[in-house]
Amino acid sequence: MRQYVSQPGEYWLSKDDFYSSGYYAGLAPEPRFAEVLAILSKLKGDRLLDIGCGDGTFTALLKEALGAEEAVGIEIASEAITAIEKKGIKAYHLDIDEGTFPFDDAYFDVVYCGEIIEHLFNPDHLLQEVHRVLKIEGTCVMTTPNLAGWPSRFALLLGYQPYPMAVSPSHEGAGKLLMKGSEGQWGHIRVFTLKALEELLELYEFKIISVKGSRATVTSAKSPLISFIDRLFSHIPSLSTRLIVVMRKK
Repeated sequence: MRQYVSQPGEYWLSKDDFYSSGYYAGLAPEPRFAEVLAILSKLKGDRLLDIGCGDGTFTALLKEALGAEEAVGIEIASEAITAIEKKGIKAYHLDIDEGTFPFDDAYFDVVYCGEIIEHLFNPDHLLQEVHRVLKIEGTCVMTTPNLAGWPSRFALLLGYQPYPMAVSPSHEGAGKLLMKGSEGQWGHIRVFTLKALEELLELYEFKIISVKGSRATVTSAKSPLISFIDRLFSHIPSLSTRLIVVMRKK
C-alpha cells in the first residue's frame, strides 16, 4: 500500500491510518481554518458542499458554523470517504480535475474549496462545476497559496525557487531557500498570484466579495521574526502567504 507522510520529516502512515487518525488534526492550528469558520458563521445557507473534504472533521465544523441542514463532501481518496461517512456526512469519491459533480444545477447555497485549486491540472473545470452547482447569489469560499507572497518574493530576489511551486514532485525542496533536502509532497501544479486568481474568477462569472490574506502555517512560529513578518504581511493580501477569497455566483 502506498504510504503518506502526515508532516514532512516525521513519521509514515498508511492511507487508512492517515485519514482515520485525523487528516485535519495536523492542519487545524493553521490560521486559515479559524478565519474560514468566522466567514461562514456570517453567511446563511441550508446546503453546503466541501470540495476536498478529507476525513470530514472540518466539514462538520463548516456545517455547524453555517448552520446548514445538509453538508456534502467530495474527495479523491477512497479511504477518506470511509472516514467521513462514519461521521454521518455524505461524501462522493470523485476526481475533481475531470469528474462532473453529482449534483443538480443551483443546488448549494455555499461551497468551500480549501487548498484545492493549486493541485489541479484543470482549474477551469473546477470553476465551471462550482458555478453550476451554486445557487444564484450563492457563495464560494476559496483558499490557496499566494505565488507572490512575501516569502516567494524574497526567495526570487536571491535567485531561489518560489516556495509554493516545485521543480520536482519527488524533491519539493530543490532550489528553495532553507529547504534543501526537504522531500515533502505538496503536489502544487497551478499556483496563483492574487491578480491572476481574481482575473480567472471574473472570467468564470464570479463576483469577488472580499479577499483576505492569511499566514502560512504554524511552522513560522519556530522563528519569532518570521512569525512577526508573516503576521504583518497577512494584512496585505497581495503579499500574504495565503489567500482567502469570498465570491458569489453572478
